[in-house]
Amino acid sequence: MHKVAKAMRAIITFIICIFCTSAVFTQTYMPRLSTMRSEMRGIWVATVGNIDWPSAPNQSVGQLKKETDKIIQNVKNWGLNTIFLQVRPSSDAIYKSRIEPLSPYICSSPDIEAQYGDFDALSYWIDQCHKNGIELHAWINPFRVTQSAEYQVPKNHLKNTHPEWLISYGGKLYLDPGIPQARQYVLSVVEDIVDRYDVDGIHFDDYFYPYPVGKEVFGDSISYKMYNDKGLSVANWRRDNVTTVISDVYKSIKGKKSWVMFGVSPFGVWRNASDDERGSRTKAGITNYDILFADVCDWVEKGAVDYLVPQIYWEAGNAAADFDVLTEWWSKVATEKTKIFVGHAVFKVNANKGKLWGKRYEIEDQIKKVRKKRELGGSIFFSYRQFLRNINGLQDKMTDELFKYKSLPNFDETNDIKKEVQIKSLEKKGKMLRWELADKADTANVRYYVVYKKKKEEEKDVFKIQDVVGITSNMSWTLSPAVSRRDRGRYVYRVSAITKDRHETSLSERCTVKE
Repeated sequence: MHKVAKAMRAIITFIICIFCTSAVFTQTYMPRLSTMRSEMRGIWVATVGNIDWPSAPNQSVGQLKKETDKIIQNVKNWGLNTIFLQVRPSSDAIYKSRIEPLSPYICSSPDIEAQYGDFDALSYWIDQCHKNGIELHAWINPFRVTQSAEYQVPKNHLKNTHPEWLISYGGKLYLDPGIPQARQYVLSVVEDIVDRYDVDGIHFDDYFYPYPVGKEVFGDSISYKMYNDKGLSVANWRRDNVTTVISDVYKSIKGKKSWVMFGVSPFGVWRNASDDERGSRTKAGITNYDILFADVCDWVEKGAVDYLVPQIYWEAGNAAADFDVLTEWWSKVATEKTKIFVGHAVFKVNANKGKLWGKRYEIEDQIKKVRKKRELGGSIFFSYRQFLRNINGLQDKMTDELFKYKSLPNFDETNDIKKEVQIKSLEKKGKMLRWELADKADTANVRYYVVYKKKKEEEKDVFKIQDVVGITSNMSWTLSPAVSRRDRGRYVYRVSAITKDRHETSLSERCTVKE
């Protein structure tokens, strides 16, 4: 009995110690979040071919704004937090470029100025996204010049201004990545966007050297002879050309605005294990390294990208490229510097009646699998238009369960904070919460404000991501009245700021509101 009593006293003492340690930790870190869930929840919005936006060319400014607002509101309602907007579909622009013409997917009218005046679609997209707590990454197709030989372009299009840089392949025109001036041209387009627009990221898709078309040969033999100073094989030379573009773009972006992220969404297979022991256990007919000449692993080793979004556009169980095999492989590519997100093929759901893509919960299961791998930072879906149909109830599942609680993309949880931004004067004014910054100069460094809400009796607990009721770029928040008697009571609000370099500040002082 004596031994039993002694053991019980030891157990009780241990429990008390744990409780006390937890209490001290909670009190010490109460002003800051202890569980800030960071997860990429993105969606591609394609402009090429008017796939997602705008729905048709030559719309009025009012119509363009209306469609933009609708997309952003839907994205917000689905619980997503990042839009990858295609701003350069075919060496043209949906914005007021200083280098390239306005895309015919926006307007093919000869009198563009009369139709749009000062309206800039990209500026509008950015402003509206930020007001709704959503990041916007400018998605660029780096080397595609035209979609077809019949593609109608204005006089100042690349097809007419620099035909010597172009290669015709598969009925389309491409910039030759082997020509230094062509690579510099792509860099100049990126720099123009970063200089003039408050984007959160620059995003390249998977089109580098083109996907093969039958037995047609990509005709870059002349540039290979002229610019192969290192004496490389054709394949290694092509890979070097692409890596040069990636590295130059990264360095330029970081030299201008360090907080702007640079990422690429490559094809889902780097190499097959049959070709390279480092490759994935797949049997893909196309690979990044061998066919598209994009050595994405080399980019990661060089630290030349902030993130990759491999397009793992296959279902679990696919014989050639299994989703589970590929997510496992890509999870091992992630580093502290380079995040890995997963691209999902929402467009394939119900595309056929097979037992896999016809399966009711394929995408839902994929999202859950990605979440189980801590090395993977989230999911991105192609594309917006697909969510306008019934995808086996996926939208409802996202809103009600998968993405029920808000989250911030690419959140930086390090303690390397250059300057602590402080929020002061949080107070209720009418039906609004309003606040200020202790130093008004910090306003330019703040991307969002995060609004937290807890019942007064629960306020002693640490504020968590589940307590977030809003993310906004405004310094105010509209209060929502209690909808039922059960919800009535006293609530405590606190606000934090997210800086452009994605640090979250300390929470503000409390503001208690009766609702």
